[in-house]
Amino acid sequence: MLKQILLPLCLISLLLAGCSSLDQAGCLNADWRTLGFEDGIKGRNESQISNYRQDCAKHGVTPDLAAYRAGHYEGSAQFCTAKNGFAQGRNNHRYQNSCPPEFASAFMAGYRDGQTLYQAKTQLDGAHNELRDIQQEIYELESSIAKLNEQLVADGLTREQRITIRDELAKLNESLGQANLVRDELAAAIIVYQNEFSRLQQHFSY
Repeated sequence: MLKQILLPLCLISLLLAGCSSLDQAGCLNADWRTLGFEDGIKGRNESQISNYRQDCAKHGVTPDLAAYRAGHYEGSAQFCTAKNGFAQGRNNHRYQNSCPPEFASAFMAGYRDGQTLYQAKTQLDGAHNELRDIQQEIYELESSIAKLNEQLVADGLTREQRITIRDELAKLNESLGQANLVRDELAAAIIVYQNEFSRLQQHFSY
C-alpha cells in the first residue's frame, strides 16, 4: 500500500518540484513532451534528458528525444523572456544556459538588468546591516563609558584605580569617536545607495 502511495507522489514531485530521476513506473508511463515542457519552463537545460536516459536504461526504456525536445522548446519559450530573465536575475537565480538561441538574447538582457538591481539591493542591504552593527557597538561603548564614569566618582578608590579607569575611559572614548565616524560615513553611503537603487527600479521597465 505504501509503495502505491509513494509512486504517484514521486511522479507529482517530478512534475512540480523537478525531480532529476525516474523510477521504473516513471519511465514506463512518462509523457516525454510534458517532461520536456516542465524542464523548459523551469529553466532546466535540455541535457536533463541524459539523466532520464540513464535512469530508464535500467528498465529497458528509451526516452522519446524528439517529444522531449519539442516540449522543452515550448516550455523554454515561456521561460526565456526578457521579463522572466529580469525576475531570475533580480532574485539571483542561477541561469542553467537553457534558452534556445532565438530566445537567449532577450532573456539574458533582462537577466543582466535583474542582476544589476540585485547587486544594488545587496549593496544597500549590506550597508544597512553594517550600520545596525556599528549602532550596536556605539550603544555598548556608551554603556561601558557611563559605568566607568560612575566608578570614577565612587568613594574608596585608590589613586592607581582612578588612573586605570581614566586610561580605560580614554581608550573607550577614542573607540567611540571612531565608531561615530564610521556610522556617519555609512549613513551617507546609504543615502547614495538608496538613491541608486530607486533610480534603477524606475529605469527598468520589466
